[in-house]
Amino acid sequence: MRHLRRAELSRAATHLATLQEKLAGKSGPVSDELRAFIANELGNPTLASERMAARYTEFVAELRRIAALSVELAVVQDFARCIEAAGAQKFGARIRLVPVTASGEDGIFQVAWRAAWNWARMRSYLDGIESRAELVALSARRRDLEGGLARLYREMVAKAAWLATKRNSTQKVLQALAGYATAIRRIGQGTGPNATRYRRDAREAMLDAAGAVPCWIMSHARISEAMPPEIGGFDLVIVDEASQSDLWALPAILRGKKILVVGDDKQVSPDAGFISGQKIQNLKARFLADQPYGTEMTPEKSLYDLAARVFAAQQVMLREHFRCVPPIIAYSNRVFYKGGIQPIRIPKASERIDPPLVDIYVPSGYRDGHDCNDREAQVIADEIEKLLANEQFRGRTVGVVSLLAMGQAKHIDSLVRQRCDPSELLHRRFECGDARTFQGSERDIMFLSLVVDTKNCKAISGNLFDQRFNVAASRAKDRMYLVRSVKASDLSEKDLRLTLLSHFDAPLVVDKEEAEDLISRCESEFERQVFKELSSRGYRAIPQVKTGAYRIDLVVEGAGELRLAIECDGDEFHGPDRWAHDMNRQRVLERAGWVFWRCFASTWTLRRDEVLGELLERLTAMGIEPLGALERAPTLVEKRVWEPPVVLNDEKDEVQLALESAVTAVK
Repeated sequence: MRHLRRAELSRAATHLATLQEKLAGKSGPVSDELRAFIANELGNPTLASERMAARYTEFVAELRRIAALSVELAVVQDFARCIEAAGAQKFGARIRLVPVTASGEDGIFQVAWRAAWNWARMRSYLDGIESRAELVALSARRRDLEGGLARLYREMVAKAAWLATKRNSTQKVLQALAGYATAIRRIGQGTGPNATRYRRDAREAMLDAAGAVPCWIMSHARISEAMPPEIGGFDLVIVDEASQSDLWALPAILRGKKILVVGDDKQVSPDAGFISGQKIQNLKARFLADQPYGTEMTPEKSLYDLAARVFAAQQVMLREHFRCVPPIIAYSNRVFYKGGIQPIRIPKASERIDPPLVDIYVPSGYRDGHDCNDREAQVIADEIEKLLANEQFRGRTVGVVSLLAMGQAKHIDSLVRQRCDPSELLHRRFECGDARTFQGSERDIMFLSLVVDTKNCKAISGNLFDQRFNVAASRAKDRMYLVRSVKASDLSEKDLRLTLLSHFDAPLVVDKEEAEDLISRCESEFERQVFKELSSRGYRAIPQVKTGAYRIDLVVEGAGELRLAIECDGDEFHGPDRWAHDMNRQRVLERAGWVFWRCFASTWTLRRDEVLGELLERLTAMGIEPLGALERAPTLVEKRVWEPPVVLNDEKDEVQLALESAVTAVK
């Protein structure tokens, strides 16, 4: 019996070793379960032998079933190898290794496999032609080359100018330049007893020195007294702010072979209001009778008016405007330039003042007999005092324009200087005046005082007032205040003031989009996706930012003056036929200081995470950090109503007396 028992155990061990040898290197659910059965159940005395026999029978039956499927499995293997050979290695491997679910649903090889296959082919094709890395490299190379060319051009011009100066600077010329400098220094204010002799010395020295220096920058008066009276002595004469130049500028342009006249007939021109019309007519008849353009050579006409008549066929309008933010310049653009201006400047985060327009209504304001409105002056003085004390407006320059007369400007100037530190006002370039005072100048913040009241507001119109209002309303870079004592209903429809009040009621740059959520401005799903990704990370993104005749899809702002322009190029509208146009448009905006990042919609769809990572890296490299997302566009106009402070009875007489004394002193 023992011998038989040992023989059975030996055969069982042999069978077990054979089974384990066959299982070695095998994989799959059945092999794994059979291997676990041998290790954990077979030979376990606590388990019934009948149960183990049944389990083993189940394994054998499953293996026989699988063996019966060998033909079908071979077809799957062959098909998977063909798919792998066609280039879809991962797809073929999944077909071979991932089983169909118990419900019979094939998650890998679906019914719509042909559509999936075509999509995969198209994706492979797009990956092959997308070339995102090449486009980024070419864009960076373009920026580097253009920057290098600009630098070399500047250096070449500077060195060429100095080389020409050196070649023309003989000993005689150097002596003449030194003599001219000495004579000009001695002239001083031109009121001394020897001023005439010094002017003569300067003019004589300039006979030899004029041709040595390539470029001279002088006023009209200085040219007449210093430059040789030689017609065509210079290759080019440029007259800037020609709309302010009168006939005394004619001797300057006679010295040029070519002239370039820069001006604007919509700005303040020379004023001949105190010159007798009969006297002007007599002078014209005496000296200009034979002149073909004698009608333009009168005191009230500017050099620009004369040039516009003589060179009518050579006029060029410069449309790009870089000074004011769009809500400010929109008034002049609509009323005086008929939409011909393209505002280019979009303020940076450190420059922006929200809102850019402030309308302050003073119901109790009145115009006195000296064309002063003390209540409006008090408002402006209060506001300037607050601005100077507010760190948010530190370093901002300030100016005040009276839209009626200089009396109001003088009164405001007196009040402000009584309240504010003179050194701080000097630092802020504070000045009060009329429109002519600020022509050719600008301030960060400007106040406009309308002066008139409901009883004294005679309608004004005509070219003279158009010029004044145009200049006054286009001097502010970042914020413009309108301080008024009248409402629109108090003014005539023909009154130019009404156009200004209407602009502060509803600037033309405001449209339905302004009141909506920012995301509603996005013009495509691509833009919306990029906007959501940036906003969810806390970046301050603004869609559809208008600059000049163009719109930028998205602008991301950082602290200080940092910002990035993002162009979301839809493949349907930005194909190869549009690349040259897009690049020219980008170069125009780069001249205004914009930095661009571009992406095609197809690239975003194919490699969204990778492209988004590239965008975030670009923002980090530029120092643009999340500032908090904006949900709505900022308000453009702030409306206020100002009332004088309440004064107690025992203080009223004293305060009233002080105010009346101050007004009387100014007048």
